[in-house]
Amino acid sequence: MASLSSELKSRLLDNLKDTVGQQHFERWFQSIDLIDDGQNTIEIPLPNVYYRQWYERNYGVLIQKALETTLGGSYKVRFSVSANSNGPTGADGQMPLFGVGPQAEGETPGEPKPVMPAPVETKETPRCELGLNRNFTFDRFIVGSCNRFAHEAALAVAENPGKAYNPVFIHGSVGLGKTHLLQAICHTVLDRNPKTDICYRSCEGFVNDYIAAIQAGKLEQFRNRYRQIDILVIDDIHFLGKGDKPASQEEFFHTFNALHNSQRQIILSSDSPPQNIPNLIDRLVSRFKWGVVARLDAPDFETSTAILRSKATLGGTDVPDEAISFLATNISTNVRDLEGAINTVIGLSRATHRPIDVSLAKEAIKDIVKIGAYPITFETVQKAVSGHFNLTPSDLQSKKRDRTITTARQIGIYLARLLNPYYSLEEIGNAFGGRDHSTVLYAIEKVKQRISKDKQFAATMDILVNELKKSVA
Repeated sequence: MASLSSELKSRLLDNLKDTVGQQHFERWFQSIDLIDDGQNTIEIPLPNVYYRQWYERNYGVLIQKALETTLGGSYKVRFSVSANSNGPTGADGQMPLFGVGPQAEGETPGEPKPVMPAPVETKETPRCELGLNRNFTFDRFIVGSCNRFAHEAALAVAENPGKAYNPVFIHGSVGLGKTHLLQAICHTVLDRNPKTDICYRSCEGFVNDYIAAIQAGKLEQFRNRYRQIDILVIDDIHFLGKGDKPASQEEFFHTFNALHNSQRQIILSSDSPPQNIPNLIDRLVSRFKWGVVARLDAPDFETSTAILRSKATLGGTDVPDEAISFLATNISTNVRDLEGAINTVIGLSRATHRPIDVSLAKEAIKDIVKIGAYPITFETVQKAVSGHFNLTPSDLQSKKRDRTITTARQIGIYLARLLNPYYSLEEIGNAFGGRDHSTVLYAIEKVKQRISKDKQFAATMDILVNELKKSVA
């Protein structure tokens, strides 16, 4: 392995300087090593694990983007721990907020040295130090029935911190948008008042800070910092219940009280509601439920479709409705899987120079998800729709133009196209009494328009879609 060439290193660092600003660049990037391992990976050696955690959390995404801009999308960044590496050489050599300073003379190489920050003057909160993802904003959060309440609660807190809900406790399974909402709150608050003092930490980070403060004899500084901020955001608070952490729970209890009593905003996320976090003391469970507890559920079909469409649009790629519907039908786990699927489809299309269609989408996700072995047939759709409207399947295939039958028939045509994109317009028309393709297209468009304008009708369609998907699961 060899250090990156001077020319490439200079271009990469110039890119980072423009992104993070002169002050942060001089402190954290000016003297780092950049090593090319010969396998499309740039390694950055750091003196200990604390430095590595800091760079991964605060600069990982920025460095990766700089690599893609400078060297191409195939390059990745890897942070390694090496006692012989160069750390940042700022004026005081300490990490902002909490972290580990460079080794002092005579210390054992690689041995972590906990340090605490000096009191911070009121100033703008640097978003790069908070580790905020620039894409995690409210305008990029797709709202549906699965997450509407959590979104509204988060937005209320962002617009009126310390007064709307306190605390706000958002819970849900992995990949449903908890971190997105937490960071969207931070972005909105800082847009309104850049001088707001925000501490955004994982629960594990809070516990590690507490332990480091005890070891360094800096507990008073730790408490002054955590209990005097404007907004405390803790991701994955359920970590407090893992293992035996009575002292950390007690410390967080008093931190919570101090902030709440002074009307400072507390924002928490978890993989489960407060009462289901194991080993959590009762008085913390009680306090976590003081404000509002909002759950995130897996996206329904309509929300999944909107997420996929938004991701494709942001990527500047036109993805046909049939391919979007195919992905939304076969992926119903979480937002992260949906985004990964659409990225994979787009990537395969670009790599193979093939247009995006259902066939390519199926090929792209075959190793990611198990595609249902039993397709949703015309018979299945007609049985579900006719049952819902108290009709018979033959009514949907007839020439009758009764309003109820016409509406049910249009819905059946729409669902047949939506849930099995392999069907051609001609096949769908034949299954519904020999309608031509223009009639099929008219029915699909009619239902789409009504879904967009009529919330009650949209809810009915969601019910039918979910029933049909369960019937072949």
